[in-house]
Amino acid sequence: MAQYSRLVITNDGQALMAKMIAGSGNIDFTKMCSSSTQYQENQLQDLTAISDIKQTTLVSKVSRTNNVAIKVEAAFSNADITTGYYMRTLGLYAVDPDKGEILYAACIETTNNCYMPPYNGVTVSAAYIQVYTTVGNAESVSLEVNPGAYATIGDIQALEAEIADLKAFVGYTDGDIYGVEVDFDNKKFTRLAGAANRTPGEGVDNILCFGGRKRCNLTNDGRVAAYYGEAGFSTTGKLTQAIDRNPAGTTTPDPNLQFTAGTIVQVMVEQPKFYYKVVPLKIEKKRKGGITRKVRYYVSDTPKAGFKLHPAFIENGRENEKIYLAAFEGSLYDSSAGAYILDDSQVADFANDILCSIANAKPMSGLTQNATRANVRKLAEKRGSGWEQSYAATVCASQMLMLIEYASFNMQSCIGDGATHKTDDGSSNMAEPTGVTVNLGNASGTASNANGIQFVTYRGEENFWGNIWTWVDGLNENMDATTHEGTIYIADHAFTDDTGSGAYEDAGIIAVFGNGYVSAFCYSEKYDWLFIPGELLGNTALPVGDYHWNGNTGWRVALLGAGWDGGWYAGALCWSLDGASSHRGRSVGGRLVYVPSKKAA
Repeated sequence: MAQYSRLVITNDGQALMAKMIAGSGNIDFTKMCSSSTQYQENQLQDLTAISDIKQTTLVSKVSRTNNVAIKVEAAFSNADITTGYYMRTLGLYAVDPDKGEILYAACIETTNNCYMPPYNGVTVSAAYIQVYTTVGNAESVSLEVNPGAYATIGDIQALEAEIADLKAFVGYTDGDIYGVEVDFDNKKFTRLAGAANRTPGEGVDNILCFGGRKRCNLTNDGRVAAYYGEAGFSTTGKLTQAIDRNPAGTTTPDPNLQFTAGTIVQVMVEQPKFYYKVVPLKIEKKRKGGITRKVRYYVSDTPKAGFKLHPAFIENGRENEKIYLAAFEGSLYDSSAGAYILDDSQVADFANDILCSIANAKPMSGLTQNATRANVRKLAEKRGSGWEQSYAATVCASQMLMLIEYASFNMQSCIGDGATHKTDDGSSNMAEPTGVTVNLGNASGTASNANGIQFVTYRGEENFWGNIWTWVDGLNENMDATTHEGTIYIADHAFTDDTGSGAYEDAGIIAVFGNGYVSAFCYSEKYDWLFIPGELLGNTALPVGDYHWNGNTGWRVALLGAGWDGGWYAGALCWSLDGASSHRGRSVGGRLVYVPSKKAA
């Protein structure tokens, strides 16, 4: 990588700067030259010219950085050179009102690594140069440049961003971008771009972020042993037969692709990464952030100008190609007994037992055991490096995919009510055992158990809503007792409760205080992927159809989905921010997530 010395102002440059400070005119930077001559840094101040100049380019951009300094940008291209050379010296030129054009400053390349190749008729190479120099009085520097200068990378990136924003507001037409426009005030949903004329289910199965979701068996160290439909796939928590994923005829098998019978595995949903863009067409401004009135939501399997990788695939700055979401609500593995707890016996040892995702197990709860969010977090992390309980970014990824696939927030209407209409007995964990949707595999839909209780699944995630509330990590709220403003703090690692510091960041939004059906979500530019209720004037159907509880003050933790008696309150966007970190209950459990980069850390 090329490295240049500091930019040394020549004697002529210093004289020009003195004239400018004395009020004798402005400094006009005109061009930059590149030379193959290797000067020493102590020679630069006395230079009046540079020898063996190989290329000259006009200054592309001049901008002030503070009262006494400026940044000059230029770009060199090899389109017109037939012989390559090393760019050993750069000279910056300016106009002196008495002498004409002078060498104002120069710098040298110190590693001998900056080579400009000759044009080969196929690929154009370019060097983008930024230099910073003192001028004494930045207000006296001309910012005008010759319009014939090369555009710099910075110019191009800025232009691309402007074009992407314009496209977003006009509306994308690309076939590989899928979106929906939500008019919250008029309760209207419109499919956009590649999503137009598509239907849920098979209509989007060929889009990786939707159709690429697959149930699988994941080992404790993060290896996929089998996918749904393959021989050996198990829902019991361990493999019932040996599996070899090496291609047939492999002479030197990879042991990481070989699994013995009895290997511990969880049933997870493999989620491929995707990119997203949120376009706020109409946002009602609040003291902090805003409230959605009309918004476009887009996703794409591939990077697009203006799109961002969804934060579910970014953990502490590290990117993931895939993450793994629990197929089933969490149950308990009793480490001391070496057995899965299938009936929610209240025997959890929160220092040693493990959260699970298997079929035919009653979801664990806090009926009598202290299954707070913090303690369920311990159970999830006990499975090994890379494992957590579900958190804000991971659940919001599924929420965004549901919205765009169904062009609706009301998943009870689109997929099914779920296990939400049982009559509560007031004393027990009434959640039904997991696995009712096993035979639906990777599809979305409903299935009923022997008790006639309907379960729902969204592309492999069973009971994203209903049956039992689910803890959501990485989201803390601090509700002010006087103003009733709920500040939301978000993290993607180092989860803890009752804090907005450390890995947590202020999301720039204020969650609505009170209880009611959601009519709009909070909005901030950085956390535009969050679906946190900002207004409660909706009904059981539109524009969201889900209920929100947020009527207590102080530090709060997050629950999602509602339980067996949630009725029309329940749904994929039904949040409760009512509970303190000490809360545990017979209708509250957890779900696993596996993030590969957490293991690699």
